[in-house]
Amino acid sequence: MMAAVVFFAVAFLAFLGALALVFHRHPMVAGLGMALSTLSIGVLYVLLRVPFLGLFQAIIYAGAVMVIVLYIVMALGQEETGPRVGSVQTGLTYVAAALLLLQFYWAIVRSGAGPFPEGSALPPVTAGGTNYAFGTIQAFGSLLVSHYSVPFEVASLLLVGAMVGAVILSRRSWS
Repeated sequence: MMAAVVFFAVAFLAFLGALALVFHRHPMVAGLGMALSTLSIGVLYVLLRVPFLGLFQAIIYAGAVMVIVLYIVMALGQEETGPRVGSVQTGLTYVAAALLLLQFYWAIVRSGAGPFPEGSALPPVTAGGTNYAFGTIQAFGSLLVSHYSVPFEVASLLLVGAMVGAVILSRRSWS
């Protein structure tokens, strides 16, 4: 029971960080909201018995990527832009988000599932004829180089393309 309370509290923190990222007008606060969201997701991974992904999430995304994002925001000196959002629109957004959360909660309670079903045991990961415990570094690495090597490389190529596109779009003059 306590694990479920902690799980949903951390999930709510991730949700608040995502709201700050999307709705805050100041880019620095939005970047910090993204950091809160990524750290919370890392904690969720640890709670779901995948500690390697949790540490990976915290070190890579909340650490390295967020430092780069915040540095770029500070270097560009972007100020608040865009039209002013009215209080009615903001209130309706929060009401819609709360209704969505209640719908998710109702669906989870009604299904009888949860983040930690009673008596559930995670199956071991089998790769190369060897059984590894779920969520360990060995299982993750073995699956990454055996079954998921092509999607991993495709994702890395997409990220490199996104970085090149961001550099091209961030240039102020084309001289």
